[in-house]
Amino acid sequence: MQGQWTVEIVSRRRAFLVLTVAVLGLVFNYGTTVTTAADAMVFVGVYVIGGYLSFTVLTLLSNRFWWKR
Repeated sequence: MQGQWTVEIVSRRRAFLVLTVAVLGLVFNYGTTVTTAADAMVFVGVYVIGGYLSFTVLTLLSNRFWWKR
């Protein structure tokens, strides 16, 4: 049997999870790492881009190794 090597690139569930993690990170880091609006935009941007890529790779790996045979 062939493994499942494809995942959907655009996922609402994944986007919602990434935005939730970014907002929570922003809330918990407000005042220490994030002090200005520019810091907040950079923080959220990095989290959204990095988080979405990370969640996509984790989804791909989980589909590859834990898919039902």
